[in-house]
Amino acid sequence: MVDPSLPMFPNAQIAAITGGKFITAGRDSIQNIYVNSNVSTTSDPIPPLPPLRAPSGLFTGRDDYLQALTDCFSPKLDSERKKFLLWGLGGIGKTQICLKFIERYGKKWFSDIFWIDGSSEDTIDLCLRQIAQKHKVDSTPSAESALEWISNRNDWLMVFDNANSGPVVEKFIPSGNGGSILITSRDKALARITSGSHSCEVTEMEEEEAIALLKKSAMVDNNPEAVATAPGKLVEALGWIPLAIDQAGAYIQSCRCGFDYYLELFTNHSAQLLSGEEFKGASRYQYSTYGTWDISMEEIKHRAKGENIAQSLAAKSALILHNIFAFLHHDNISRDIFENAALNFRESKDEGTNGLPQSISLLNSETLMLTGGALQFEAGIKVLLSFSLIKGDEHLYSVHPLVQKWSRER
Repeated sequence: MVDPSLPMFPNAQIAAITGGKFITAGRDSIQNIYVNSNVSTTSDPIPPLPPLRAPSGLFTGRDDYLQALTDCFSPKLDSERKKFLLWGLGGIGKTQICLKFIERYGKKWFSDIFWIDGSSEDTIDLCLRQIAQKHKVDSTPSAESALEWISNRNDWLMVFDNANSGPVVEKFIPSGNGGSILITSRDKALARITSGSHSCEVTEMEEEEAIALLKKSAMVDNNPEAVATAPGKLVEALGWIPLAIDQAGAYIQSCRCGFDYYLELFTNHSAQLLSGEEFKGASRYQYSTYGTWDISMEEIKHRAKGENIAQSLAAKSALILHNIFAFLHHDNISRDIFENAALNFRESKDEGTNGLPQSISLLNSETLMLTGGALQFEAGIKVLLSFSLIKGDEHLYSVHPLVQKWSRER
């Protein structure tokens, strides 16, 4: 009979690793191993490679960007590797432009299309392992085996969609001089990979094509009564941003309301309308308009809490500057504003801020370039630029009006 005073498993252990829960037992020990099923590891079963999706059936205009891609990747040019970067604000239509280009020329110009989720090193690694698995490159599919297999092929196109880090993307570019690379990102700095002449900022839609997209999304093309009130004011309020326009059209179509009524709703309830996930529109984008910018902000906050001191300080400065930009005029924001504020800050820092704009309470000496704060200011600006939350040229900055509206409503 077992002595009840003795522990049943004297060498019992509990260990936490990533991936369900299972128990291993030996003669003298037992181990509970807890696995986080939400984390994918290289030992997990690799999900099958999803098919490349088609562009939105409502795709409208954007001819200049499509022509830029056509000019870059035309097979009539030399056989050296071609690279191109499309960069710009989240929701501006970069991915849709790539999908439309592939729809037109993918089968004509390229032997293979490799679509890579470039949002992190883990997602890139997974996509490459999926490619290796699909094409039976190796008995143990890996990113390395996929890259080696791709580098030995010709006339392929690899798309790094929503890339966040230039060094990470460069790590996964196949060796050799064959094939073509197309990158979409919010960060202009990735032009280091493609060269400045092979990059292009994707900006707002032209008014005519924005209105055309709105009508298509709202499904009112042939309904004169529904368009009795010109939708020009609505697309202007939406900042001519494709994702916002498509989302608005989906709401109008679903609720069967007019453009003028939606504009009235938007004036008073923009945050709810552009945050709602039930009206994402035909682009099948994973996030709502405000949601895609919220992701950028969460990443900056994550960096601010990180252990990398320089990165943390830059992110904290970016958060402060982002809040200040929300209360300034959206265009021609001069660096001089902050320099002048720094000069006057010492005199006013002990005074109360009652009755002053909210942005005044956000100021501090480091952000305003006092005592070496110029470097911190520039670091914060660099972070905002990398997410395309602001634009900058020769120390003049601007914020898209709809981004600014989102900033104030957060």
